[in-house]
Order: sequence, then structure tokens, then C-alpha cells
Amino acid sequence: MSATKKKPAAASAEQFEDFAEQATTSMKDGFEKMSKGMTDVSEFSKENFDAVMESATHYAKGVEEIAADNAAFAKEAVEKSVEQMKAVSSLKTPQEFMQAQTDFVRTAFETNLAQMQKFADAWTATAKTASEPLSKRYTEVVEKAQGYRF
Repeated sequence: MSATKKKPAAASAEQFEDFAEQATTSMKDGFEKMSKGMTDVSEFSKENFDAVMESATHYAKGVEEIAADNAAFAKEAVEKSVEQMKAVSSLKTPQEFMQAQTDFVRTAFETNLAQMQKFADAWTATAKTASEPLSKRYTEVVEKAQGYRF
């Protein structure tokens, strides 16, 4: 009788050791996966932050260029207006005055229209350049999300 009682105890000890070994291995694997996952999340977050900073840098540079261009345009417009006033003040006849003003208004309109187009193009280019880093990150998020599908 004592022989049959020892077998279950030996089997139980063996089962417990197997269970303990599997639990330890499972916990170790789980911890390693969790640690790797946290490292991946941290790295991914850093890359997201870097993309936001790159985007903000492109945006700020674009705004700076647009502001400088508009300041130069405004300065040039004021200078042309002063020139026009000087030119108009020396005219002798109403016909000369009307012709000079008509020419000035036409030129000013065309110049303003061209500046508005340039302004719109500059904003479009700035938006495109600033959105590229964020667009790349979004694409990566979508690809990662699709990789986690079951």
C-alpha cells in the first residue's frame, strides 16, 4: 500500500514542478513582451513628438516667409503710391490725371491679384509641407493597427 501512495505524491510533486516551471516561463515571457511593448510605445510616442515638432517647424518657417513677403509687398505698394502722388501732382490737364490714375489703378489691381495668388500658393505649400510628417505618422499608425488584426 505504501508503494501506491508514493506514486501519486511523486506525480504531484512532478506536476507541481512542471506547473511552477511553466508559470515562471509564462510570467517571464509576459514580462518581456510587456517590456518590449512599453519600449515600442515609448519609441512610437517619441517619433510622434518628433513629427509634430518637424511639422511645427515647417509651419513656422512658412508663416515667416509669407509674412516677410507680405511686408515687402506692402512696402513696395506704399512706395508706388508715393511715386504716383508725385507723378499726379505734376500733371497739367484733367485728361493726363485720369489716364495716370487709370493706369495706376489697373496696375495696382493686377499687382494685388498676383500677390493674392502668390499668397494662396504660399499657404498651400506651407500646409502641404507642414502636414507631411504628420501624414507619415498617421500612415504608420494605420499600418500598425492593421498588423494587430486577429
